[in-house]
Amino acid sequence: MIRVGKARLAERDDAARQLQTMPLPKRHAGSQAASLPELAVISMDGGRYQRRDHFGAAVTGEDATTHWSETKVGCLLSMQSDIHVSDPAPEFPAWLASSAAVVELAKMAEKTNVSASKSVSAATDAIAADEFGYEPPKLVSREVIASSHEAERFGWELEARAWQLGFPAAPRQAFVADGLPVNWTIAERHFPFATRILDLMHALSYAYSAAHAVDGGGSYPVWAEWIWQGNLSRVLTALSEHQQRLGLPPPDTESGDPRWRVQRALTYYTNNRVRMNYPEYRRQGLPITSSQIESTIKQINARIKGTEKFWERDSGDAVLQLRADTLSDSKPLDAFWRRWQAQQNGADCYRQAA
Repeated sequence: MIRVGKARLAERDDAARQLQTMPLPKRHAGSQAASLPELAVISMDGGRYQRRDHFGAAVTGEDATTHWSETKVGCLLSMQSDIHVSDPAPEFPAWLASSAAVVELAKMAEKTNVSASKSVSAATDAIAADEFGYEPPKLVSREVIASSHEAERFGWELEARAWQLGFPAAPRQAFVADGLPVNWTIAERHFPFATRILDLMHALSYAYSAAHAVDGGGSYPVWAEWIWQGNLSRVLTALSEHQQRLGLPPPDTESGDPRWRVQRALTYYTNNRVRMNYPEYRRQGLPITSSQIESTIKQINARIKGTEKFWERDSGDAVLQLRADTLSDSKPLDAFWRRWQAQQNGADCYRQAA
């Protein structure tokens, strides 16, 4: 299994290297061999898994401080949707005013030691069970990549797979993620023509947390409605007034302090306001939540993450790749096995004994 995974990793690396040498016009045109998606959606998030590269050895450096390794997961979604003359759902859905998903997100987001995939799992379940008042984009197919590489390298890997699928030439493109700066750095460098969209559920969670800090949650339904309707400036004004009344939090303030929660929400919305025009996204038929990537993170974690699961870097990356292949609708392993078999010469591989 590890040998097969490493072979797939080599193919992924080759694709990324080829992309880096392409002329920019060809890079932005996408593969001509792919069927052009009507709506191309890129989404990414992260998780963690346990590494043990150093059993029985003296450890120094980064591995001496933690045995957790970060994973980066990307979804490349071919979707279909209608374009509307105006916002098809201007009225704020009542269920979001007290959604258990938003409550869970607000709580989990304040715990820095909890992975992003766990913090949004409730949101994914809620979106599946409730309606937003209009028909969201329909999923046609999903492709998945997963890696433990740093953001710069992962960005090329994600773009290379998107290029193979023809995404750069899609008439509509969207990049949906939470508010982590690394997500938007990758979007800017590798998907410049995609509309950038901040996941709605994360946006609402910051309003929920700040509202419960200043008035027990009374302001949340109003702020949430303003966010839904694209009136973020009113939310920022309200938060600024509370910040002036409460004062700025000192450096050692704990996360439960109202001053900290208000400043945190202000910073989050200020940094992401250009990605929060939800009425326009609904009009264009674009997704406004990252539920697909959150669901995918849970499926990745089911294979690689657990209290009893430990990996070396090479084996972990190999399993991540195979898990991503298994979750991809194009079944890339089917084509890989045909290439693999064609390369075999009938000789067995043996390792020389030490």
